[in-house]
Amino acid sequence: MPETIDFAIQRGSDYLLRFRLVSPPTDEVGAVTSWTTEFQVRTTRGGATVLTAAGAVSSITGAATVGVFDVALTAAQTALLTRASYFYAFARTDAGYKDVLTTGRLSVESY
Repeated sequence: MPETIDFAIQRGSDYLLRFRLVSPPTDEVGAVTSWTTEFQVRTTRGGATVLTAAGAVSSITGAATVGVFDVALTAAQTALLTRASYFYAFARTDAGYKDVLTTGRLSVESY
């Protein structure tokens, strides 16, 4: 079952989101450096995706060993979201290995 984490962002701002696997990857799941990951934002659970951004293994030391991934969101991407509450998922999207790793609510605020 994916871990649930809720967070908020400011509309029109740049972000670097960092996700970490709860347990380090095992030989069974393969090297995380070969994984394709994606951050997905939806207006409703199971609804149409309104924003996607590719994830990648982080550049921090040991990221591949413990499973740390980064997703960069640009100001232009976050500006496309209205001030509202959304649902998000960070998922592994490789063929044969589709798996939601983290889900939660994303609140988009504006100041």
